[in-house]
Amino acid sequence: MLKRLGIYCLAVLLVASIAGCGSSNKQAAQPEAKKIVMKFAHTNTPSPQDPYHAYAEKFKELVEKGSNGRIEVQIFPGGQMGGEQRAFQDAQNNILQATVVAVNNASVFSASLGAFDLPYMFTSLDDFNKVISSCRDKINERLMAEAQVRAISWTQQGFRVISNSKKPVEKVADLQGLKIRVPENPLQIAAFKSWGCEPVPIGVSELFSALQQKVVDGQENPYVSLYTNKWFEVQKYVTEIHYKLWIGPVVVNEKWFQGLPKDLQEVIIKAGLETEKYCNDLAVKQETEAKAKLQEKGLILSGTPKDEAVWKEKAMTVWPQFYSKIGDPSILESFLKVLNRSKP
Repeated sequence: MLKRLGIYCLAVLLVASIAGCGSSNKQAAQPEAKKIVMKFAHTNTPSPQDPYHAYAEKFKELVEKGSNGRIEVQIFPGGQMGGEQRAFQDAQNNILQATVVAVNNASVFSASLGAFDLPYMFTSLDDFNKVISSCRDKINERLMAEAQVRAISWTQQGFRVISNSKKPVEKVADLQGLKIRVPENPLQIAAFKSWGCEPVPIGVSELFSALQQKVVDGQENPYVSLYTNKWFEVQKYVTEIHYKLWIGPVVVNEKWFQGLPKDLQEVIIKAGLETEKYCNDLAVKQETEAKAKLQEKGLILSGTPKDEAVWKEKAMTVWPQFYSKIGDPSILESFLKVLNRSKP
C-alpha cells in the first residue's frame, strides 16, 4: 500500500513539473510587447488652464486609452526641450515625436503655411473651420514635403486683440502715436505700419517689463494671453480687431508615424481630431471667461472698431509683398476659393 502511494505521489510531481515547464516555455515564447514612447513637448506652463497643456493632457489620455497602453505619451512642458522653433526642428528630426507651435513659427520651416499669416485671412472662427475642413489634406501634403511632419490637429486660441495703457482705440486713426509691441514677424509688422502705427518687435519673455517701463504702450495677443500673463496689470484699454487668429498646428514626425502599425496610426489620427475639437471648444469658453475677468480687473473693452472695414482694407494692401514667400501659391488659392474671396 505504501509502495503504491509513493509511486502515485511521484507521478503527480512529475506531471506538475512538466506542466510547469510547459507554462514557462509558453511565457518565454510570447514576451510582453514593448511600449512605443511618444515624446510631446510644448513651451507653456503645465497648468490645466493653459491651452497647450490642456491639449497635451487630453491627447495623452485619448492615445493611451485608444492604443490599450501600447503607446505611452510623455509630456515635456514649459520649454524643457527649447523654444517653439527648436521643438519643431526636434520633431522634424524625430528627437521629439510631437509638438504644438504657433503657425508663424511653423511657417519658418514650411513656407506654404505663410498663407495662414496674411492679415485678415480669417475674419471669423467659421472661416477658419471651413478652410481646415476643406484643405486639411492639401496642407499636410505641403508640410510633409517641406518639413517632414504632418499636422494631426489645428487649434486656435482666439483673435489677437490690441491693448494699450494710454487711450481708447475705437478707429484706426487712434493708433497714431502709439508704440505697439508685435512679434518678430514681417507680416504683423507690415500690418501695423499700414495702420500708421509704430510697431516694436520684442520677445514675449520681455513684454511685461517693456509695458511696465513704457518702452511700448501696448501689445497684441488673444484675450486669454492678456489675462494669464497678467499684462492687465500694466494695460487699460482693449480693442477687438480680427486681423489675425491665433492658430497652432500640432505636428508629428512623418517617418515615425509611417513606422507605426496601421491600427496605431488610426489611433493617433482619431485622437488628434478629437483633441482638436475639445481644445477649440475650450478656447471659446476660456476667451469668454478671460474677457469677464479682464473687466473685473478694470480694463475697458471697446469692442470691435467702428471702422474695421478700413483696418481690413489697409492691412490687405501688404499681401502682394508676401506672395513670393508662400511656398506653394496654390495653398493660398485654395483658402480663398473656400472663402469665396479674391486675391488682392
